[in-house]
Amino acid sequence: MTEENEFKKIEKEIVIERLRQTPPTFKISLGSEEGKFLSRDDLIKEVKSESRIGEEIINIQLGYLRAFKKGLFS
Repeated sequence: MTEENEFKKIEKEIVIERLRQTPPTFKISLGSEEGKFLSRDDLIKEVKSESRIGEEIINIQLGYLRAFKKGLFS
């Protein structure tokens, strides 16, 4: 496994663990499909399968962590 692949694997694991910390009843709507909500477990499945939605969730979560590190959130 290359260093880049290892790094992506670690990022994915971090995001999955962050999602696991949300309540099981957590739901979110992504995109323009009216009335379509994804549960916490749905989001974890999307991240694990590296789908388009899963990749977007990874990017959102990592963006939040980077902003938090820079002190943009308190």
